[in-house]
Amino acid sequence: MKKIFNITTLVLLVSALLVVSCKSSFLDVPPQGDLTREQALIDPVAADKLVGGVYNALYLQGTVGLKFAIVGDVTSDNSDKGSVDSDPGFDGIFLDAFNYNPNTGIFNDLWNDNYFGISRANKALGILNSSTIDETTKTRLIGEVRFIRALLYFNLVREFGGVIKLVNTPNPAQANGDAYQTRSTAAEIYQVIVDDLKFGADNLPMKAETGAVVGRATKGAAQGLLSKVYLYQENWQGAYDMSLAVMNSNKYDLGANYAEVFREVGANNIESLFEVQTGNFATQTTGGISCDAISKNYSNFQGPRGTFGAQTVNGKTYTGGDLGFGLNTPSANLAAAYTASDVRRAGTIIFTSETATTTLWDGFILPARPAVVNERYNYKGYHSPFSESNSCNGINDKDNKPKNIRILRFAEVLLINAEAATHIGQDATTPLRRVRSRAGLLTTSASISDIWNERRLELAMEGDRFFDLVRTKQASAVMNALGKPFITGKHEVFPIPQQQRDLSGGRLLPNPNY
Repeated sequence: MKKIFNITTLVLLVSALLVVSCKSSFLDVPPQGDLTREQALIDPVAADKLVGGVYNALYLQGTVGLKFAIVGDVTSDNSDKGSVDSDPGFDGIFLDAFNYNPNTGIFNDLWNDNYFGISRANKALGILNSSTIDETTKTRLIGEVRFIRALLYFNLVREFGGVIKLVNTPNPAQANGDAYQTRSTAAEIYQVIVDDLKFGADNLPMKAETGAVVGRATKGAAQGLLSKVYLYQENWQGAYDMSLAVMNSNKYDLGANYAEVFREVGANNIESLFEVQTGNFATQTTGGISCDAISKNYSNFQGPRGTFGAQTVNGKTYTGGDLGFGLNTPSANLAAAYTASDVRRAGTIIFTSETATTTLWDGFILPARPAVVNERYNYKGYHSPFSESNSCNGINDKDNKPKNIRILRFAEVLLINAEAATHIGQDATTPLRRVRSRAGLLTTSASISDIWNERRLELAMEGDRFFDLVRTKQASAVMNALGKPFITGKHEVFPIPQQQRDLSGGRLLPNPNY
């Protein structure tokens, strides 16, 4: 897989943000590499590396990696905590039961990782806005950075509601002021997101056209994400128009084989609007080899758990034991939601058996239970040791598998268009039919409940289900029916991390009922 992002990122010669009350707050971001600010101001290659440093924030588990998947799936009807009972699973044991609080650690991880990326974006924008490189390159790079910032803020506002609005790099005197230690409203954060994505939609190149780089943000990615943001705001006309713009661009289509969309062969294919780029690249450090360009543990921690023997396929021998920790496992409720003829069921869920082995698409053989622990695993998170790129440390390194993370697909754009269409009197059936036809299904109606259900099945195990349930106001009814104690007026958002409230001196107010 091509190495898209420069891993050795740029040094930003900007004064360290010294918050008087808290040296370890989310505002403190370490230097970003070994080049200088002066180079980035005049050299487009250095400026590009600067932007690469912003993309690298997407490798963090709390931005769009494993921890984001856990909070978006395990809190829903689509997924269980998985693994063994004694495994807390990155606090999945508390998320699954809605038994969490402001001190639950995963929330602080989400907060820190997203603000790490936002701070990098703001520093990069400060330099790029002053840069003297050619205007075309400068505008494209600014558009890419603003796309990443919008994506990170979109995650934060869905997770926590109103958060701190940080759109520049404060100096030490400013950093401890109320503006950087108190929450803006969700509406104010959404306005930042919309403004950033509008800039991207207006200024980024189309996919496969001059200036576009495979794996980086494009006009279509900005339009697609903006359509999704409008969906959350119930701006139906905006969601319809932006999704239609992507559809009419003729740059995207559905991949022919649903299951292959999530394999290495499907990376950056015609269905992909945006995905996190990975590869088996290595850096020599004083502590040994460090694998670059990976979202650590994304595949491993969702892989089948158990006691596996060595096996050889296509001349490659795997002696790494099982395939992972078995977290974030598809629920029985999700499995039952698919009809027998829906090809997405087999493309989404690995089913194991008590009486027989299970052979995966690449020939890897899972033993029967209980040698393999769980009944189901996330197929979309699987990365083959035999038929796909191995870690930079070789076939048996499970932690550093180079698995691209799909962020936005054309199938979702079609479903956004269909949902928006139902609200403004436009054709919802045609885009819905395209999605269902690929799944091997007929389309007899296109009601809002049909489209919501299609979102569940099409996007299952991609980290969106909980947020969709909240957005569509189904969360309480769905989760309570499963015996999960979702409380209306509380669990629509997660608690503001207590550590962040303490660092703000209490100025960062809690979410209701926590």
